[in-house]
Amino acid sequence: MGLNKLANYDLLAPLPNEPEVKYDWSQARKEVVDAYLGFDSEIAGWVDEMFERRHIDGKVRRGKASGAFCASWLAGKSAYVLQSYNGNIGDVYTQAHELGHAVHAYLGARAQNPSNFEIGSCIAETGSVFGELLLTERLLSKAKTKEEKQAILTSVLDRLFNVIFQVSARVFFEQDIYDSMSRGEALDAEALARLWVSARDVVYADSVDWLDEMKWGWVVTPHYFMANYRFYNYPYVYAQLFVYPLYQLYREQGKSFVPKLKRLLALRGSKSPRELAVELGFDITEEAFWQKGMKQAEQFVNMLEETLAN
Repeated sequence: MGLNKLANYDLLAPLPNEPEVKYDWSQARKEVVDAYLGFDSEIAGWVDEMFERRHIDGKVRRGKASGAFCASWLAGKSAYVLQSYNGNIGDVYTQAHELGHAVHAYLGARAQNPSNFEIGSCIAETGSVFGELLLTERLLSKAKTKEEKQAILTSVLDRLFNVIFQVSARVFFEQDIYDSMSRGEALDAEALARLWVSARDVVYADSVDWLDEMKWGWVVTPHYFMANYRFYNYPYVYAQLFVYPLYQLYREQGKSFVPKLKRLLALRGSKSPRELAVELGFDITEEAFWQKGMKQAEQFVNMLEETLAN
């Protein structure tokens, strides 16, 4: 391994002293509902209703698709969430994430009509990522040891930086594919692998030592293979960077921010991402908005460094 480089298999590796905390279904329900309750009691009620109606399919079973998904509200009826729940902290975060989608759709379905309900991809992850941050705040407030705090902070930071780095690389990779196609170049597996390594290195530069096998890292991601859906990766990058400033605003404004976020979520696809930000007094074309999000990320990093220093 090169000097001061990180091995690729350590990018998302857990800390060696990370506690093995398991959450049964009822514990996960309480943590997620209470996370939303700290923000708004009405939203928490909708989240709890998803559990009460048994509209979350969390059972692990043979033949079940992997990953997680939220099917939206329709005609006032409840949404449905699909996940495979194993009781680890990541699964609790997944619940908070998918139920954020349900809340987003709940508000939009009641405020919009079929012609403007369909949400743009860049805004679709707003409620879900915000829910993850609410869960982080909840879990940190309960953590009793520095090891617990480290596990929570590394979980949320791994999610953030994986999107900023790894998913950004996917965006560059996809653009390179289309550019190659426009030039009439043949794209066999080896050619695609070369494009992936090139895009990956744009983001990571020389900071990571990659195993040779990682040139096939693009193969395991389904986001390139969706028919009639280009650049599915980009909205995830946008959403992470969009929601962090919103969460920083919430930390600054407290309860007065709640109706602002609920209105933003209720607008769904009736306004563009730029117009939605204007609703909160920001211009997404200005660097100050994005720097506000980085301030929140820096706070999480500082909190983690404090636990490691003690």
